[in-house]
Amino acid sequence: MSNRTRALFLGLTLALTAPFGVSMGAQEVTPLRVLFVGNSYIYYNDLPSVIGDLATAAHESRPFVAEQVLVGAATLERHLALGDAMTAIRRGGWDVVVLQEQSTRPINNPALMLRDARTLADAVKKIGAKLVWYETWAKEIDPSTQDSLTRGYHRAAAATGGKVAHVGEAWAAFRAAETVPTGTHSALFVADGSHPSEAGTYLAASVFYATLYGKSPIGLPATSRTTHEQPPHGPPAGAPKVEISKEMAARLQALAWSTTNAVGSTDR
Repeated sequence: MSNRTRALFLGLTLALTAPFGVSMGAQEVTPLRVLFVGNSYIYYNDLPSVIGDLATAAHESRPFVAEQVLVGAATLERHLALGDAMTAIRRGGWDVVVLQEQSTRPINNPALMLRDARTLADAVKKIGAKLVWYETWAKEIDPSTQDSLTRGYHRAAAATGGKVAHVGEAWAAFRAAETVPTGTHSALFVADGSHPSEAGTYLAASVFYATLYGKSPIGLPATSRTTHEQPPHGPPAGAPKVEISKEMAARLQALAWSTTNAVGSTDR
């Protein structure tokens, strides 16, 4: 075999055996593009950025890239009336669309939630994106409502072919084992008993990391974010980073992973 023939053969072999999406000399990076539609349960402590921090720390081959359409206290019905969420979905280019209903709508009017879930899900399907439902948590004062919240999100997922990020169930499991001294709040809540503390957002982010990447968050850095400000419609606010205790982070990571694995088989 001549030198030229050997060179051609070697080049062809390298081209055929290179991983899909890898060009000679450089690897093409395909981000995981996620659109969040919801309200303050997402923009408190900038949940998308915390998920992105976990993905970066894990050196994921698909970097996490998020945009968001968020309005304080908004229901899915309100998002449909405003139109920005539907415009963003129809723009396309998303791998995943995350939908979050207002905190009490699944309890007080599950029929309306299901109606609006189907409308938004149809738009998500048309652009070829996957749908994830952000199952939220019960108010601190009334943990018994978690069953209704969970049922509402599971029904929405079953009706739309979506997947559930089981955040509310992870919160319930944490609270069931938590001792809260009189006059204080759960470690997962701020003082209003509704919105997440930095630790609460970290738990939500750990569940989302496990849901979106299918990997355990155990061992990832104990970094959350801190803000209560509503960002403009568009990219994440990039709130300042804060550290939670390593002990707390380890507990939340393990809980996020065990909850995702325990109930993930019920998703459609």
